[in-house]
Amino acid sequence: MNKELNKLLLKMIKYDLGSGILISLIITLISTFMNAGIYAVGLCVALANFLAYGYTIERNLGKGKRYWLFVLEFFLRMAFIVLTILPFRNNILYMIYYMAGFASHYVLLIGSNIIRRRGSV
Repeated sequence: MNKELNKLLLKMIKYDLGSGILISLIITLISTFMNAGIYAVGLCVALANFLAYGYTIERNLGKGKRYWLFVLEFFLRMAFIVLTILPFRNNILYMIYYMAGFASHYVLLIGSNIIRRRGSV
């Protein structure tokens, strides 16, 4: 991978893990350790999804006729997300914590891009 993409992915790992640990500790104080763990699982699944997508883009973009790999990889990533949420399908509270962790990755992604591009027009 090129250096700029590696730098972006490493920053996202740092932000996700740092904020995930902090928010999980807060959830542990307010609620239970199980809920904090489920939040962390959602965050880690979103991060893994993001890393897989970044790797696929880097390896296959501009390679000509390899666009079918994007479709295959998309369905594999969605299957991974669905398989990780299946154990929580019977408890709506667990699903909410999982989805909160999953969504917080994207909030952090937007926030880190805003911070990274400060001063530009």
